[in-house]
Amino acid sequence: MMKYFAVAMVTLVTVAGGTAFAQGSDVRGFDRPDGSVVQSPARDAAIHDCSVKSAQYSSRDWQTTQFAVYGECMTDHNQPE
Repeated sequence: MMKYFAVAMVTLVTVAGGTAFAQGSDVRGFDRPDGSVVQSPARDAAIHDCSVKSAQYSSRDWQTTQFAVYGECMTDHNQPE
């Protein structure tokens, strides 16, 4: 009985994990055969916008704030950091 349970759990994790990775591919872009990565224009715009917003804080004095602002901005754009 335990053997069947273990097989079922491995199958479930494999299927669920594969679906989660497939969903993330639209956000991050896709790999070309030559190894380069193509990002979506929405991601490029979000990176630019969030970099500009976080650049208002100097790294020396406000590094933690800079990281927090960038992360929150990327979340607002529905993009992973």
